Amino acid sequence: MISVTDLGLPAMSLMTWILALLPIVVILVLMLALNVSGGRSGIISWVLTAAIIYFVFGGGIDVIAAGTVKGLWSTLFVLFIIWSAMYMYNLVNICGAFEVIAAKFTEMTNGNKILQILILGWCFPTFVQGVCGFGVPVAVATPLLIGLGFDPLVSCITTLLGHSWGVTFGSLGSSYSILVSQSPVDTLYPGLTAFWGSIFIAFGGLIVGFCILHNYGARSMKNVGKAFKEGTLAVAFLSAVMGIAMIATCMVSPYVGCFVAGAAGLIAGVLVLPRLPMYKPAEGAEVGESTSWEKFFKNFSAYLILIVVVFAVYLIAPVKSALEADIFKIGLAFPENALAANEMGIQFVNAATKKYSALKIFTTPGTLIVVSSLLAAVCYKSFGLLPKGALGESMNRTIKQSIGATTTIIPMTMMAILMTEGGLTQYIAYGLAAVAGNFYPILAPFIGILGGFVTSSGTSSNILFTGLQYSAAEVLNISPAIILSQQTTGSSLSNSFSPGNCALGTGVSNQVGREGEILAATGVYNMIQGALVGILGYVLISMGLGL
Repeated sequence: MISVTDLGLPAMSLMTWILALLPIVVILVLMLALNVSGGRSGIISWVLTAAIIYFVFGGGIDVIAAGTVKGLWSTLFVLFIIWSAMYMYNLVNICGAFEVIAAKFTEMTNGNKILQILILGWCFPTFVQGVCGFGVPVAVATPLLIGLGFDPLVSCITTLLGHSWGVTFGSLGSSYSILVSQSPVDTLYPGLTAFWGSIFIAFGGLIVGFCILHNYGARSMKNVGKAFKEGTLAVAFLSAVMGIAMIATCMVSPYVGCFVAGAAGLIAGVLVLPRLPMYKPAEGAEVGESTSWEKFFKNFSAYLILIVVVFAVYLIAPVKSALEADIFKIGLAFPENALAANEMGIQFVNAATKKYSALKIFTTPGTLIVVSSLLAAVCYKSFGLLPKGALGESMNRTIKQSIGATTTIIPMTMMAILMTEGGLTQYIAYGLAAVAGNFYPILAPFIGILGGFVTSSGTSSNILFTGLQYSAAEVLNISPAIILSQQTTGSSLSNSFSPGNCALGTGVSNQVGREGEILAATGVYNMIQGALVGILGYVLISMGLGL
């Protein structure tokens, strides 16, 4: 296994490892235990990270400055999504569309709230994640659930959980592409990573379904037992449908696995589940007056337009290529920087880049949401649904609602990027790998979770740790395919627990200041998910499976 000194980092020691982990511990203690705001917690952890890089890891002012500016730049992408999603929500709300959407969806689901939250909080985000990730499923589905009458905190936690499991095979397979490109497994055994990866991801989806059910039962129904009694069949059915769809699709084309799984879940959830005896309305029960499909589609048109716009841009290759031409990309140039040479004379180097994290002007999710909102306004006006001054009022509300999220996301992203720039994230992961031994499969998903937590990105986590995970599997003589599947599953599931995604969720749900509550909930779920994925991997490897 490659050692940290080979990477140019300090020699492994318990004290240095604890110091590398300290910024994460501090931000969690501040937010979860002391209820300090995400913004203040992020600033404190950023200062601590900078100090550790300078005094312990040998990083100069250039490393700290580059990591900080990269963090600031990266926030623009996330903030654009938050502001645009909030604008669409406010526009739809001002037009009174949510009342009609809620009425029709209540009718379609026989008034069953568990079916509603599973379909719109799990299947729908999975469907959107299949084509356009980057937080868009959370930004779109959370306000939709709130508009249907669900508690904002429950809605935020639900969509964070609901979209997370599909990340690897979502966004047209961006995370999966990194996984297979940075290891030789698929060169030797074509399709093996997709096979085992889809199995672990499907297993993760099953766990996610029950986490959503538990969250709704505990917070909204105040009766977890009743929630499980009423919702277990629905979770089992939807997870089977989406899981089988994903596994089958990944055998043909992993790049659309999440999209097909989400579509299958939506169809099964809307057309099949409400017809089952358990979910039919009781005799004489009131589910509200019938709403015509024409009226529903007119009011739901904003979200239909968004789906069409996203699919047109991301699925039509010539359109996407033209809109993503280099001339339409904006990014900051950064020179190479490095930590001081370690005892072996090796430096940890961050390569120079001409356009760091380039913002693709015409295909970035924020742009697509803005375009969809403007087209929706045109449609609403033609339908007679757009009140006078609605566009301006939507903007006024958006500004007031989004300021808190903005001040939260900026310092948290700065801290996260700086940890990676200074080598702290990599140091933590290599320390875990060094002590795991034969129990490495149990810890493997937690390395993926670490990467996702710090970077708020399954793709970035796979970039960071695919090499480490493959190397560990080779040294321990265990299945690289299973270990890499655990890596990417942990990376995916951690999207519900990362502070960046949490801040995005609180921003679009107008729950800024409650990040600690959300992380406390999703953190527990994420640890359970990681443990179960780890145990599954350990059992499969113990049985000699995986190659």
